[in-house]
Amino acid sequence: MYVRKKVYFCSMKTAKRYLSYIAWVLSIAAYAYIGYKLYTYDDWATLAAHLGAADGVAYVCGALAVVLMPVNMLLEAWRWQYLVGDISISEAQRQVYFSKIAGQMTPYQLGEYPARGLLMGEPKWGSLLSLGAIGSMTMTMAIVIVGVVPTILWLTGEQMGGTELWMIGGAIVTTVLVTMLLPKLLRRWVTVSYRTVMVSIGQSMLRYLCWGIQLALVLRLCGVAWTTDWWIEIPVYYLIVTIAPSVSVAEVGVRGAAALMVFGSMEATLAGVVLWGINSLLAMLIGSFVQKNAK
Repeated sequence: MYVRKKVYFCSMKTAKRYLSYIAWVLSIAAYAYIGYKLYTYDDWATLAAHLGAADGVAYVCGALAVVLMPVNMLLEAWRWQYLVGDISISEAQRQVYFSKIAGQMTPYQLGEYPARGLLMGEPKWGSLLSLGAIGSMTMTMAIVIVGVVPTILWLTGEQMGGTELWMIGGAIVTTVLVTMLLPKLLRRWVTVSYRTVMVSIGQSMLRYLCWGIQLALVLRLCGVAWTTDWWIEIPVYYLIVTIAPSVSVAEVGVRGAAALMVFGSMEATLAGVVLWGINSLLAMLIGSFVQKNAK
């Protein structure tokens, strides 16, 4: 019995050491990734020109958008804490910040939830990834709920063809069906009630509101005049960048193209890039300083 306990202790110690190594590798890779994105971005002159011509109100808006980044991350930590159930809000924030690194470096940000598991003592991977799937789908569901009507209005106003409408409709129906089926699909690994799903969607709505405010502030920073059309255009933008197929390496381009298509100006393209930098690159930098040892 003593030998078994000793072997188990050694294996756990070795596993934690390897997990710590993986976490450090992710942190180092994060800096390489950030450097690559900054080096390959080829529109610095235009961005500098717009920021140089900005007025005082624009700079205040930009500062507020940066200040809202920790609020955005806190809301995501709150969602994660609710789903996991047995961690503190500070621990949830620690995991969320660190997971931004893996999320940005994997297709469709699939690495976020496994990265959170790296910071747990003894994660149950089946349960962890199942909860991650619920968190992803409820966030997507919130974006769909808010964006469906504005998108239909926007498509109608732009006189676009039926193909785009069918694509949006198909994505919406698929999201709703998958979200509602999640408790049954994942019951082998985790028990989740429909109430949990609905509460998570409500929490996601609050995070979505933070995103919307940030985007409005950054648009103003980049010289786009405030307009009542944003009530339609901002939800459309977030719906497009959510359902558009992309990988993290091309995410800046996707967000810029979506902003240009929806808001119709090059300034909006810059706003999409700036907001990505605030909510992704800045969060990654903070995540790289997170304590790597599992608590």
